[in-house]
Amino acid sequence: MTSFAGPPHNKRQKKDVSLSSSSSLSLLPHDVALNCLSRLSRLDSAVLSLTSKSYSSLVVSPDFCRTRELMGCTEEYWYVCLSIPPDPTPRWFILRRGGPTLDDVAFAAKKSVNWLLRPIPSYPYQPPESSSFVGLNFGIYVIGGIVQGNPTSDVLLLDCVSHSWRRIQSMKVARASAAANVVDGKIYGFGGCQEVNSPNWAEVFDPKTQTWDSLPLPKDPDIRRNTSVIDRSVVMEDKIYAVDEEDQSFYYLPREGIWRRGNRDSKPGNRKNWCAIGKLLYCCGTRGQIMWCEPNELERCGAEELNWGEVEGLGILQWCEFGLKAKNRAMDETLAWELHWTVNGFSRLSSNSRGNIVAFWKVLIPCTNKLELWCAEISMERRQGGEIWGTIEWADTVSKLDPKSYTVKVLYSLSLNV
Repeated sequence: MTSFAGPPHNKRQKKDVSLSSSSSLSLLPHDVALNCLSRLSRLDSAVLSLTSKSYSSLVVSPDFCRTRELMGCTEEYWYVCLSIPPDPTPRWFILRRGGPTLDDVAFAAKKSVNWLLRPIPSYPYQPPESSSFVGLNFGIYVIGGIVQGNPTSDVLLLDCVSHSWRRIQSMKVARASAAANVVDGKIYGFGGCQEVNSPNWAEVFDPKTQTWDSLPLPKDPDIRRNTSVIDRSVVMEDKIYAVDEEDQSFYYLPREGIWRRGNRDSKPGNRKNWCAIGKLLYCCGTRGQIMWCEPNELERCGAEELNWGEVEGLGILQWCEFGLKAKNRAMDETLAWELHWTVNGFSRLSSNSRGNIVAFWKVLIPCTNKLELWCAEISMERRQGGEIWGTIEWADTVSKLDPKSYTVKVLYSLSLNV
């Protein structure tokens, strides 16, 4: 028995060495210890935080995040929020290339698993629908939404360092399907409320003071007329662009406090999930298309409608070619067909920190009746003649779904460097 367990004094020695290593770091000045910890990977930091309460509090502190950011030691994490019926509570996941997440400390010594959604704590009272989402300062804000049939003014914050939730200051009015965007470190929210003449139709949240303040109302009443639902909104060149229920665009200049009307979409109802990359605007089209347009198309410059171009290089042949080249992939002609020639096309489109598009879509595989959630990263290139071409960097299954839950939705996806 002793040959397996080892002498008692060996255990004590091992424990003393561990305590000694832990203690030595705690003897360092706060700034030096913070500098050392910030150089570790996020997963290694999480493992070390289990050794003592002092390390645990340090790893989730704002100073730790700021130091990692200044040192260029942050890592990209992709946060995804899904609605998976019949569960009414939205569920949150992390998609991170190359290995386990902060919440998977037990997997630290195991072989990395690529491209899988891994669950993180969800908030049991998050509104099940019509919330707006923004990312700011290592956190994700869930703004408004519908609870038991009524809009709410509640605002939730997911701390992406500790993966903990808390309520913050509520808005002055209840909102559902409102525009919410970040400019200069502040959150701007407008529309999504029934009272279009309310003095709080538009608000701005300052995270430093934790307060919501009202913004001046647009002088043009038509801007507020159809904004009980904001279909799409995006920030480009410090301007907030939005589209109302009638596909009429308008925009706000936060630094000048000016509202202006924009152009109408040339093909109403076919554009969703706006995202800005560089100086171009992208969105989902029908049948798996990705569309783009110049920012000046959104403003009234003599034109009456938004004119969109299609991103080239993403046809069914390109998806099939990628599937044949990629090893251990299931992206065959059947899946490419399911992606590009169904009415639904992409479920969600957004951008990441590398300036690429990240797309999610559902695939119901024939014969097997398996339902999968797929994700792809697509880089964009402007070529001579002004055409925009897309290149598939990777594509993979990120989650197996219950075929009975085909109504699963990707409510939100966001890339954060933490």
